[in-house]
Amino acid sequence: MNLASQLKGSTVPLKLNLAQERELHRLIDYERSLCEANDDPVFRCAFPYRPDNDLQSELIEARGLLVKNDPRHGTIVVISSAGYSHFPEKARDRRLEEERARRDARLIALTALYSGACMAIGVLLGLIGASGLFGR
Repeated sequence: MNLASQLKGSTVPLKLNLAQERELHRLIDYERSLCEANDDPVFRCAFPYRPDNDLQSELIEARGLLVKNDPRHGTIVVISSAGYSHFPEKARDRRLEEERARRDARLIALTALYSGACMAIGVLLGLIGASGLFGR
């Protein structure tokens, strides 16, 4: 069983460092600039496999790139579906985290308003009780 068939149903996000993210982003931008027409993908680019390139090897190990054997060109490297979805998933996760932070801030503000209202009601009841309006 090869790596591609093992990862076919996998939805585990890529764990990339900054250099790997930059290289993956550069490859995606390069592919989009050459292989798209009117923002529609026409074909996928293939990059030469360079075993001496450490960054390319790291991206292959991280599943951002896939190695394929091409009968005409030999061994090539293509961007995997996990590589394509890495940046949109990262943006979505960041957006969800910001929404959670806003929700928490609203909850804290609402709790503070509620506690302030309770304190004001308590003070008013204390003043009314001290003035003897409720008679004993």
